[in-house]
Amino acid sequence: MYSVVIPVYQAREGLVRCVQSWLSQTKRDLEVILVDDGSTDGSGALCDTLAKEDSRIHVVHQKNTGVSAARNTGIRAAKGSFVLFTDSDDYVAEDYLEQMAKCQTETDSDLVLCGYHHLYEGADLIKLPKETRSYQMETFEEEFLSLYERSFLNMPWNKLYRKELLGEFDTSLSLGEDLLFNLDYLRRCQKVAILSRPLCYYIQEEKKVTLSSQKRGDRLKLAKRICKETEDFYVSQWRNTSSISEAKSRIFTRYMNEVMDECERLPRDSSLSYREKRQIIRQYAKDPWVETRGDTAVFSYLDYRILWFFLKRKQIFIVYVLCVLRSVIAEILHWVRRRR
Repeated sequence: MYSVVIPVYQAREGLVRCVQSWLSQTKRDLEVILVDDGSTDGSGALCDTLAKEDSRIHVVHQKNTGVSAARNTGIRAAKGSFVLFTDSDDYVAEDYLEQMAKCQTETDSDLVLCGYHHLYEGADLIKLPKETRSYQMETFEEEFLSLYERSFLNMPWNKLYRKELLGEFDTSLSLGEDLLFNLDYLRRCQKVAILSRPLCYYIQEEKKVTLSSQKRGDRLKLAKRICKETEDFYVSQWRNTSSISEAKSRIFTRYMNEVMDECERLPRDSSLSYREKRQIIRQYAKDPWVETRGDTAVFSYLDYRILWFFLKRKQIFIVYVLCVLRSVIAEILHWVRRRR
């Protein structure tokens, strides 16, 4: 049997669609565990109503302790040999479980990972791994780096896990806990399968969240920790490889992308003055990792390469102007996308 863990918090609007996408699966030997994480919008009562309509649904109510704690509760409640996760505002294709289970059975893999639909601002962006195949961990090295660079390892909701190998999510973190959970799981894996098919639907809404300078500092501190732990994971798994230096550069690029992302978010933050925004960019430019390792990053996007050219020279005004221009262009593109 397969256990599907769905953390539920203030999710009344999209919950039915999410649950129905699982109940209508072509492969039916599953249980759906809804973990109501202290919802106050009626989601908890909706969970109970759904459970009365299908015996495969089980509900756990708990006080609000966050999505990681809710997933941990679901893991502990799971009775299946394999566990899958879905967020309550997302949904899956009707053959998602059939395809993932078939891939696992045929390859005897400990982890199965698939592609997905990224639904954003009215667009359906299909994200796919390079190819369908399986890997022993000894030969997974290059594919691990490729998946990491393309953010396929960040989330739990496009993966199938063996229950007996699962650890727990770190409830002390608000960023990167999913990736660290997956790295911890991979340490116990012998075989990984990649399914290059988009079988789940991830919905992202444009949310304008204002971050204080302290939260920005926390975000980069966590990004640094994630970078370090990913590098340590790579070295521990493939310590005899001749390309550790190159691998660390590729992993570190993700940290630099976080720095660039934070710079580019600044123009939209109305809580900060122009002077404060420039001071934040100056702090990023003086970050010890940025100063000592920045040139090892390999940026995929032209705008990041341009930003880095001026950031490493500490030309703060030009960096800020470029961020403003990119913000304007992004708003125009979002407007065009919404109009379609």
